[in-house]
Amino acid sequence: MQKILAIANRVKDWQIDDIKTLANDYQMKMADELTDADFPNIEIQYGWNAELADKYAANGYDSLRWIQVQFAGINQLPKKIVADEKIQITNMSGIHATPIAETVFGYILNYYRSLHIYKVREENQHWAYAQHMSLLEKKMVVFGAGNVGKEIARIGQAFGLETVGVNTSGREVDHFNQTVKTADGFEQVTDANIIVNVLPETDATQNVFDATYFGRQEKQPLFINVGRGSAVVDQDLIEAIDQDDIAYAALDVFREEPLPEEHPFWAHEKIDVTPHMTGQVEHFAIETYKIFQANLKAYVEKGDLAVNVVSKEKGY
Repeated sequence: MQKILAIANRVKDWQIDDIKTLANDYQMKMADELTDADFPNIEIQYGWNAELADKYAANGYDSLRWIQVQFAGINQLPKKIVADEKIQITNMSGIHATPIAETVFGYILNYYRSLHIYKVREENQHWAYAQHMSLLEKKMVVFGAGNVGKEIARIGQAFGLETVGVNTSGREVDHFNQTVKTADGFEQVTDANIIVNVLPETDATQNVFDATYFGRQEKQPLFINVGRGSAVVDQDLIEAIDQDDIAYAALDVFREEPLPEEHPFWAHEKIDVTPHMTGQVEHFAIETYKIFQANLKAYVEKGDLAVNVVSKEKGY
């Protein structure tokens, strides 16, 4: 039986031709072409979705050796597959930094310049000033000082923000005025005007933004989550906003996606909801393919992977 390279990511015609050339010993199949009988013969999986998880669970994955996911985290993958020592995983860490940072500042300016209020007043032909705030000399704390966090901090400094980064070691990182260890970030940095979460999902980052954390805040900050939904205790955030511990929230990631229609985030006037879109950009298929192409060349030629190999111990 010929080995299969399965694709569940957006690809362009020239990329398909390139894959066929690079991996000419493999049968290439798009996800919607796969039959149940194909799954035990898939060796390379490019891209991932929930339907694939169900198919692999039902039909097995005896030949699966490498998964290239199209996102930075791996929490979407079944734990059984992640734990399998025979399977290597690579991610797309790094390519999302610019669009995520741009969107974060879209949220920030929307709130600080009251654009969300003016949009409602426009619909009602209501001419009146709202509250206006400047970012100059405000303080922003970013939980997660990797590629995305650094880009958020770089743009923040251009706006005149004081930037504080939170990482596991507290080591210095470019574009942050200060960096602190994780525990200190949650317990001691309580005077931020803006809080941004870009932490990956690990056992240590579950439910960390809770009532205790929100209750420590001194300045009614804007809270932005573009990391993982599991980091936030939903009801605690709602109560923190209602109690004025948090002024406003912009959320792009959630515990359950799509966000259920009945979830109270949708209707809350001080919460903005976007559909896990911050990393999306018009040239997404080109940027993701650069990483997959480099890894595919290395895998076919040497049985190794070149870039963005995920540490299963860390989860990213």
